Amino acid sequence: AAATAPRAPTGAAASPAPTVARAPAAASGSPAGSVSRAARRGPGPGPRPTPGPPSRPPSPRSASRGTPSPNPPASSAPYGPPAGSPLHLVHRPATPEGFLLDATAPVEQRFALSAELPDTHGVFNDGPGTFHDLLFAAESLRQATQFVAHQYFRVPAERPAVFVSSGMDIQDLGPWRRTGRPAHMALDITLTPVDVVNGIPRGLDCRGAVAIDGEQCGSGTARLLFLMPGVYRAHRALGRRESLQGQVSAPFRPAVRSAVAPERVARLDPRNVLVGPPLRAIDGEFVLPVAAAPGNELFDGGSEGHIPGPVFLEASRQAATVVAAELHGFRPAHAVLTHWWASFRGFGETDLPLTCTVTSREPLRDRAGRPTVRLRITFSQGSRVLATTSATLLQDC
Repeated sequence: AAATAPRAPTGAAASPAPTVARAPAAASGSPAGSVSRAARRGPGPGPRPTPGPPSRPPSPRSASRGTPSPNPPASSAPYGPPAGSPLHLVHRPATPEGFLLDATAPVEQRFALSAELPDTHGVFNDGPGTFHDLLFAAESLRQATQFVAHQYFRVPAERPAVFVSSGMDIQDLGPWRRTGRPAHMALDITLTPVDVVNGIPRGLDCRGAVAIDGEQCGSGTARLLFLMPGVYRAHRALGRRESLQGQVSAPFRPAVRSAVAPERVARLDPRNVLVGPPLRAIDGEFVLPVAAAPGNELFDGGSEGHIPGPVFLEASRQAATVVAAELHGFRPAHAVLTHWWASFRGFGETDLPLTCTVTSREPLRDRAGRPTVRLRITFSQGSRVLATTSATLLQDC
């Protein structure tokens, strides 16, 4: 029997669910050897049954389904898998009981996600085409985590998922390099419930290991909270009032904005550019405007109107690229984001001005002699800080 996809949490745009499968628990903790139940939901209107495990790779083999802090994090609205990129999600229970039950116990659980890396996507493949986009891995991990929370840990659909922190790392650049042939990504995901009340977690800690074509090459982490609807609305309203205090200008209109040339941020399509030219640059500190609602479906925060996580990740990369080129002579087409970590402090509003402040350390060189630079990026609306991030760029030369 196929697992049923959960309703999207409040404010989330409706999106396809990832592939879901369940496999028997492995003996002695080893991965299960087969998948006994499976269902796939791709870009089409409904599920398509799959008779067994994904044909690639051998790694995803296992089973599966599916009082906040006083200062909640910025919400990263649930976001479905990119069109044309169906995700296969498999649960890896530690015990036979975990296979038989319809929902998982509120204890640490492991999942595996399988996906073909896109090669014709309007955002993930917009650019020089040298590397696979880290943003695809981040969003696949995010989608799988949110799906599991509601489908398997039984978090009520009306509780929006918000991210306290999130991070991605490239540990081996080689597998990320595009070869012109189809490539496969596998994520080994470990989810640990936190603050469990009546068997339902109010949060999840997430760890993910990324493999491309069978080679381990990256990792991701995240911490999520699931807010009661009333708490969510109250914090949204409070944050909005704080952002509006002292503002003289009218609400920001995302369509009326200046943007840097696409090649300055390693893009080709102007619609995928999120940052504008620096508003000011004093003593090595750059302040850039950011499009809080670019109009691209990938960066859509849903009907609730808060800024989603993909905007912070991609804007961090673009802002870091602009500043690294300005200060250190990095060439955008050869600059690769190899580390990103964010701590969220508040909800961002898509109709209010958003800026990011960027500072840079002095460049260093990695073991291969390639230049790398670490940057700190702070996102703000008015005087209110929404998120602080750190990013590392590598000049592939």
